[in-house]
Amino acid sequence: MGNKMSKKSRLELATQIQSRYLKANKAAKEKILDEFVESTGYHRKTAIRLLHSDLRPKTFKKRPGRKKKYPREIIEKLERLYEISNYICGQRLQPYISELIDILERCNEMYFTSEEKRLLIEMSSATINRNLREYKKNHQGKGKTMTKPGGLLKKQIAIRTGMDWDDNRPGFLEIDLVAHCGQSAAGAFFYTLTATDVCTGWTDNFILRNKSKEAVVEVMTLLESLLPYPILGIDSDNGSEFINHLLFDYCNNQERKIIFTRSRPYRKNDQAHVEQKNWAVVRRLLGYNRFYTPDHFSLIQRIYQLNHVFNNFFQPVRKTIARPDKDAGVFSPKYESAKTPYRRILLQSGVLSIPKKASLVNLYIASNPVKILAEINDLLRILAETSSYQTK
Repeated sequence: MGNKMSKKSRLELATQIQSRYLKANKAAKEKILDEFVESTGYHRKTAIRLLHSDLRPKTFKKRPGRKKKYPREIIEKLERLYEISNYICGQRLQPYISELIDILERCNEMYFTSEEKRLLIEMSSATINRNLREYKKNHQGKGKTMTKPGGLLKKQIAIRTGMDWDDNRPGFLEIDLVAHCGQSAAGAFFYTLTATDVCTGWTDNFILRNKSKEAVVEVMTLLESLLPYPILGIDSDNGSEFINHLLFDYCNNQERKIIFTRSRPYRKNDQAHVEQKNWAVVRRLLGYNRFYTPDHFSLIQRIYQLNHVFNNFFQPVRKTIARPDKDAGVFSPKYESAKTPYRRILLQSGVLSIPKKASLVNLYIASNPVKILAEINDLLRILAETSSYQTK
């Protein structure tokens, strides 16, 4: 028979009549059971089993669990290290914690007891992510592409292949432009040129007033003076700002002899390294707002000067050493331990001259990542107050 009583209501009714049912004689039990079956719609055998069962509310005693290894003081220091490292993931933070602690103590920014150091350094990347979960929870539009195909010299500038480049040797760069146009490509606005070294992850960014070929070559000359090692090759997309005689002649200068290659049209993965930096550095810093005034230019220029030191000396990056191979049953990429671009350069024997190496080491020792990041954030706040998604 149909019955619209909820399960909860049926259990409440069973609880009310259970005591009376169990104390009754056979004839009275049959009468109570008939009424109960009529009210609930239960099968008679089901009703009998229910009235003979324990209907008291079940209480579960919470198991004590494992004693916490990391006290609140350690978690607070981990959160501070996470902030200072600019919110990098546990997989990048874990191999870098030891060096970061040394830097902060050298700069008198934080102090750690030997036990605190031990606990923080021994913490696995998964434990770091788990201990930061609550912090991340409490502290929480895509732009337009402005690349237009360059028709000149396409046949002379080869598409990059593995034969052209040595990815294990510093000096081979991927370059790309990022448009700061906001929601509209109308009117004037600035661009960022990103250059990243495939081997070391060393990345530099430059603000451009426009994307003319003259502006690109001017920035390339500046990049050449800033890099601690010579440029051996550059790889660009097919935009006319790169595919032109001026940049082609710059690379083929007798003194430089830079290998100049280009990606396949409409294949962003051909420039995976610089595309990743466009997001991880440029968009994370500046977002998708529109920048076009002289004040914007000077602010962003200073931000990039500071970020040159912070990103290359104090931001560890991971490199893929084995790609997924489904045929071999490997479904996840394998990464080497995270290192800063500065550390990767020092590990490359014979890449740096002694004066260049000394200059890098001195800059590293003299730099305070806490103060650099604080100044970057101050400038970003000023920039945010003066920028918008304006269309003109």
